[in-house]
Amino acid sequence: MIPAVRPSVATGSPLAPGNGTRLQILLDFDGTLVEPNVAIVLVEKFCPDGERVAHEVDEELHAGRITLREAWARQVALLPAARLDEMTEFVVREIPLRRGAERLLKLLRDFQVPTAIVSGGLEFFIRPVLAREGLAYPLYADGLEQGTDSRLRVVHPYGHPTCRLCGICKANVTLGFATPPVSTVFIGDGSTDKYAAEVAEIVFARRRLKDYCARSGIPFFPFEDFDPVSDRLEGWLTGADSLPPPRPRGLLSSACPISQDLARQTGR
Repeated sequence: MIPAVRPSVATGSPLAPGNGTRLQILLDFDGTLVEPNVAIVLVEKFCPDGERVAHEVDEELHAGRITLREAWARQVALLPAARLDEMTEFVVREIPLRRGAERLLKLLRDFQVPTAIVSGGLEFFIRPVLAREGLAYPLYADGLEQGTDSRLRVVHPYGHPTCRLCGICKANVTLGFATPPVSTVFIGDGSTDKYAAEVAEIVFARRRLKDYCARSGIPFFPFEDFDPVSDRLEGWLTGADSLPPPRPRGLLSSACPISQDLARQTGR
């Protein structure tokens, strides 16, 4: 068994239930909190022949021909290191939150719901957007370093100790925040979120993640904008609605060792 590692407090205060809430939120960034996939936008805008490259890498990733780590390595190697400040300014200026995000964020703040951002994206463009919105959430994401050849490389501070499928191990982060009787809610959109969805108690899903959950028998609540998410959370937080009953978590058929091990424990 590979134990789940609770994320380090170095990136922010650990989640701790506030105001008696029985929920904690793990929120994806690209395509979830913000509308677009920021990495793809940056490759399209700042890399030579960026639109073609971004489309090809995204297609290969979601077809399962390359891993998320391999996709990131290919994309980041093309980003111009000398234009990092320009890219950051572009993201802060141009990347919008998903519709309904303001209401959701206010709800989480009003009820003191512990919340963290768990993203396969890059810290250098996520932190400035959070700062723009006045959000001090803990952030678990990949980082950048510049090699001696001046090219950018991705670093994976929250990667799995042996598995190399993903950059950040969202399953490990999610499982690390399991603190019964508090339920961990994961909100995401992509196939790179699927391992977090396999181990979270409650899942809100859109796009590829919704399709994956439906195929895999993972209970989920669908959304496009955040209003149905806020409606559902508000009902639970106010006590007007009951939380979903506990469900078996993890999948034996998963490629993720964290999910497989959890499934063996829970008999899924």
